[in-house]
Amino acid sequence: MKFCFYIEALINPIEVNMRFKITEWFLIVSAFILFFYLYSLYSYIGIQDFVKDGVLKAYFETNAWHLEIILTGILFGSLFILINRLTENRFIRKRSFCFNILLRSILYIVALSLIGLALYKLFSFWGLIDSEMQENLKSFLSLRLIASFLSYWLMFVLLTNFIISISNKFGPRTMVELLTGKYYHPRDEELVFMFLDLKDSTRIAEKLGNNAYSRFIKECIHELTPVILKHKARIYQYVGDEVVLYWKVNDGFKNFRCIKTFFDFSEKLKSKEESFLLKFGESPKYKAGMDAGLVTLTEIGDVKREIAFHGDVLNTAARLEAKCNDYNEQLIVSENIIKHLEGDRYQIDFLSDLPLRGKVNNIRFYSVNIP
Repeated sequence: MKFCFYIEALINPIEVNMRFKITEWFLIVSAFILFFYLYSLYSYIGIQDFVKDGVLKAYFETNAWHLEIILTGILFGSLFILINRLTENRFIRKRSFCFNILLRSILYIVALSLIGLALYKLFSFWGLIDSEMQENLKSFLSLRLIASFLSYWLMFVLLTNFIISISNKFGPRTMVELLTGKYYHPRDEELVFMFLDLKDSTRIAEKLGNNAYSRFIKECIHELTPVILKHKARIYQYVGDEVVLYWKVNDGFKNFRCIKTFFDFSEKLKSKEESFLLKFGESPKYKAGMDAGLVTLTEIGDVKREIAFHGDVLNTAARLEAKCNDYNEQLIVSENIIKHLEGDRYQIDFLSDLPLRGKVNNIRFYSVNIP
């Protein structure tokens, strides 16, 4: 069983990352195709009465412009992602935000110019633009037209980058919820919460120092990301070396996602143990507490707005995570979680039914392991 989890932890993150990147590519390419279509239609509709017998009308009547827009959207969307990836390396990210934006803008202009030139040559080679139309197109181009297109295009690119940055900041689903005001008024939902915390964090932090410890945690979170995507977990917050994850009840218990998240992450860290030891002289191990139940969600804050979660479920999950040290366990869950686990996939052991710290009522909690 452990061997299967090990193999799955190695293969699935690659598949999940690939699916995520394909989805990102598709959305960005679609956005740029839509952008070029809108610009072309608005431009043509706005001036069609002045060019009834002109080159623009003749070009539109060939329908080659549809192919041009689709190819431009695909090529530029792909280069847009590539440029963003290349400018996210450590050397460039150390520079100022203005430098980063300026560098990206220059690369975008170069990319679009190369694509335009390549498509012009390609369309000429295919015979989609005859020699007369080529000469007319050249005479039609003007500095004002080029400046108009570039300014419109640059505003769209900056808006796209801004949306991507906000989406990465809050998470795509959280951003949509904030924009639509879904939780402007408090709402109750059934959720599963997991508090995931680094073992021996105080000792490791003292040994590594602030800078190395921050890099250590950052690499741990990097390994967690594909696991989160794979099991459709959502991130509530990062608190020091702790990560708080949650699912809607139906999503969390489907195919044991909430449980698999922890063990897949543990196996992923185990597979990277040598790399961590080589870089930091320490290998990370995590512990977790989990509970499920009714939680109230609402938007809070005026200067920094976010969706907050209130309810006993969070307190219980946090207390159970702290109990891992007392019982020398890696994953402790409440009875609310256990009743959703079936079969012999996991080894479940009863630990206690005593009240947790700060609570009056007894709570039955259990350890979960892979047999």
